[in-house]
Amino acid sequence: MGSKRKEVFVSILTVISILGVAISVMVLDAALAIMTGFELELQDKLVSSQAHILVRRYGGSLSDWPSLVKKIEEIPEAKSVFPYTYHQAMVSMRGQAQGVLVRGVANTSGAKEKLAEIVKPSSSIDTLFSPAAVEIYRPDGETDEVQLPPILVGKSLAEKFGLYPGAVISMLGSQVSAGPFGLSPRVGRFVVVGIYSSGLTEFESSLVYTSMESGQKFFSEGEQVSGVEVSVSDVFHAPEIAQKVLAYLGGDRSGYHVVDWTVPNKPLWDALQMEKTVYYVVLLLLILVASFSIVSTMVMIVMEKSADIAVLKVMGATDRSVLSIFLFQGLVIGSLGTGLGTLLGYVFCVLFRLYGFPIDPKVFSLETVPVRIDSMNFILVAISGFVITSLAGIYPAFRASRIRPAEVLRFG
Repeated sequence: MGSKRKEVFVSILTVISILGVAISVMVLDAALAIMTGFELELQDKLVSSQAHILVRRYGGSLSDWPSLVKKIEEIPEAKSVFPYTYHQAMVSMRGQAQGVLVRGVANTSGAKEKLAEIVKPSSSIDTLFSPAAVEIYRPDGETDEVQLPPILVGKSLAEKFGLYPGAVISMLGSQVSAGPFGLSPRVGRFVVVGIYSSGLTEFESSLVYTSMESGQKFFSEGEQVSGVEVSVSDVFHAPEIAQKVLAYLGGDRSGYHVVDWTVPNKPLWDALQMEKTVYYVVLLLLILVASFSIVSTMVMIVMEKSADIAVLKVMGATDRSVLSIFLFQGLVIGSLGTGLGTLLGYVFCVLFRLYGFPIDPKVFSLETVPVRIDSMNFILVAISGFVITSLAGIYPAFRASRIRPAEVLRFG
């Protein structure tokens, strides 16, 4: 009776060990899926808000940009090529002021398609290329209808200033002009024709869009542009395509500076990868802790089966055969735990993605926790779990192989 109770107890411990490994693997799979989801969501937002590849001239603006655009369009990987302008300014309304970057958008299909990724509805983009008529009150109380250049502002900036489509804001340029009262900054008025939402508060509060013609006129750029933007189909190959563009333009001595979207965001990606690695290592300790239960379970099995092991050795079993038996048992426990954990992790991620977990959209710019099921993450976790749990069976197996039949049978 006592022997049967011990066997039942050992069986329960074996089940607990399998469940411990399974839960640890499931948690690690779920954590990596969520972190990968956040990483890809941030990447999508950055790619939609930034240019894939920028081509600029060292030390100044581009005046010969039409020929440059035609030349870059000859590269097969270039999906669309269009010019842009970029200037610093300050916007003010109702006594509030804030520094912004003013990006001039070219009236081309490629530039519109890129801007449509963050502007909803996309039909409001067309209003960016025609002056908007607004009524301005005169000091005598009468109103005049004037044509003002259009501007698109970010959601965060609109909330801060209380802006809405049709609102008029003042803009102060970085250039100064001489007048009868000395030097004064360039001042102009723009009318808000739309509000964009990129999901990135930093961009929404500091970046505004206007037509390239309006930007050139306000900042007295003439026909010059700040650079040329290149959109590509595969954003993950943007670094290689950027090097190809630079080589096609003449290399480092061409006077052009070519940069892809990964360069300014490299510190952010490095930080995300480091955080993901740390999470992986820390959560991997859960599997290591669970493997200790495998060690204790197998040690109890060895103690329970010591007499049987002694009989096997008397009948001719070698130390290596006994070692392989218990190593195989450890592999079975580890494999069952890892396999069950991988299955539970996949089911958990599918359900989590299907039903979602609500979060504050003002903080994360998302309504639910993003989950990305990456097969490589699951494979990596499964291999790590299998290796750790397999190593856990070495000590009990070695102890079983060192049992001496004479000592066990004498005192058994």
